[in-house]
Amino acid sequence: MRTRACLLILFAGCGGDGVHHLPDAPPPPDAALFDAPADGDGSSLVYSCGTFTQDPGWTLAAGFHAVVIADATTGMLAQPVAAIVAGKGYGGKVYVVNQGDNTLRAVDPASGVTQLVVAAAAWPKPPQLLTTITWDATTVFDGKLYVGDQGGDGDADSTIFTVAASGAPAQFVTGPGPGLDDIYGMAFSTSATYGASLLVTGDTDGAGVDWGRFDAAATGTTFSELAGTEGIAFDTAGTFGGGLFASRPAGGGYAGDDTISRVQPDGLAGTPLLTAKPGVHAIAFAPPGVFGSKLYAASWQSQELFSVDPAGTVAVLASGLQLTNYDGNILAFSPDGRVLYVADRLANRLVCIEPI
Repeated sequence: MRTRACLLILFAGCGGDGVHHLPDAPPPPDAALFDAPADGDGSSLVYSCGTFTQDPGWTLAAGFHAVVIADATTGMLAQPVAAIVAGKGYGGKVYVVNQGDNTLRAVDPASGVTQLVVAAAAWPKPPQLLTTITWDATTVFDGKLYVGDQGGDGDADSTIFTVAASGAPAQFVTGPGPGLDDIYGMAFSTSATYGASLLVTGDTDGAGVDWGRFDAAATGTTFSELAGTEGIAFDTAGTFGGGLFASRPAGGGYAGDDTISRVQPDGLAGTPLLTAKPGVHAIAFAPPGVFGSKLYAASWQSQELFSVDPAGTVAVLASGLQLTNYDGNILAFSPDGRVLYVADRLANRLVCIEPI
């Protein structure tokens, strides 16, 4: 069973009962504040790190720079544990899951202005520890944002919420069920070989089926018993041969093997892309463009962000991050592939990386 240190929870303390106690939630957001950029759905936005100047203090690879675009002071970020860029009705903003206060916030990538989308008290079921987010970008189900709550530790009670473009939350499914224990990985599949579905996995602690495959009606079936998975992502461009990939850390509460491995359509592990790389949690595939269509990953062991090419060659992009073993979904590329956003959890900030 996972042991979680209280010192990691900066905004939500741990009581003597071992339960994370959250502060009082802010009121629900004013819907009138939830505005999209001028182009409506964000589809024509050209992303950049703009005129932001705050240096995160990282060491960057030659040819790149990084700036902070929102933090605890400017954007009320509190342990940002997951991020995604969502277009269409979501306006091309960066949606950030705040684990410290169990809220969802939206950061305007041009101005850094941050809006409260879902307050802690507004979720239809009180979350215990939000951990992940994904966007149904190709409308496999309904085109909404999907947010995961781990629930109790090892209690098979994880919940997945949806959030509409209006900011309205709803409950999609809650455990017990396949993959619904300590949820960390979520990814939509449009592949015929994997089936049009939402794939879900977490640190199951032996509490149930490791991976679930859910349909639009929230009916879940077993996909895999591949243990120790935290981050998952599809190679939609086919640069790595296509298919689903997963980071499988060993340690930190995970029963993986320190690889980034392909997960085959039958749920079994394929040939690893990368081996002997400890603490890898977050993975994301870069769109074609300035980031070279590579896979990018982060390690809480080395506090590094690095790229991996199809041959398995590793190159460090940034070091000096402040990550923990919670962070399975902290990397988000802009749709045009020009920018990589990183939720630097313990530093309570959203960082933008781009080529110089």
